[in-house]
Amino acid sequence: MSAGRVILIVLGSIGVLFGLALLAGGGFLLWADRTQREDGYLTTPTERFATPTYGLTRTRLEVDTDGSGWLLNDTWFGKVRIRGESPDAKMLFIGVGPEAAVAKYLGSVAHASVEDIEFDPFRVKYLPITGGAPQGPPTEQRFWAASASGVGTQTLTWKVREGDWSVVLMNADGSRSVAADIEVGAKLSFLLWAAIGLLLGGVLVLGGSTALIVLAARTRQPPPAPPVSPTAGRGSGSTPAPEPPDRSTEEPPS
Repeated sequence: MSAGRVILIVLGSIGVLFGLALLAGGGFLLWADRTQREDGYLTTPTERFATPTYGLTRTRLEVDTDGSGWLLNDTWFGKVRIRGESPDAKMLFIGVGPEAAVAKYLGSVAHASVEDIEFDPFRVKYLPITGGAPQGPPTEQRFWAASASGVGTQTLTWKVREGDWSVVLMNADGSRSVAADIEVGAKLSFLLWAAIGLLLGGVLVLGGSTALIVLAARTRQPPPAPPVSPTAGRGSGSTPAPEPPDRSTEEPPS
């Protein structure tokens, strides 16, 4: 097999793997879009978040569309919903605010920052921050872009805007020891189209790569042999057999 055909087979194999990856990604997005929605929101499972301090934060939420503000709407990516409930029947507060304002409010307050979240199995990594009690309850602050507070299930709905944001979870009265069962949802209407695009791309890449491998690996048939003529047995390099002597020219014996 020539080197060119080997290279084509290698490239085709890489294309097959890439096509399978596209199909897997499209299938996962399609499964998520069809099974993980509630009221139009793609939601996470409900999980327990808790800290013995005065609050929980999730910082460094950067929203930057590079000038493509049309993406932030109800059709593509427009709303985030956070739903929570205190297991101790306390008045819960959920807020989204500018990162700088939240950092100023909680800068000297003992709280915990959520650094990493894993869902299978569920595990949260907290970064504890030392400090004292807040100067006032979160419900009295005026910098929140969206907030919800009260007893029972609280639902915060936030229209996403560009900027740097933080999510804050506290007791509504600013007291210590915060716990809540939280789920997060987002309206991602483009998810179905992204899934369809990945599936179509995977089919095309997989089909083309498979065809490339088959064509490169096919054994080329040798050309048919020319017909053998009756005199083909006489090789061009063979010595012809000697002719018998002409006895008519021989002299008679004396």
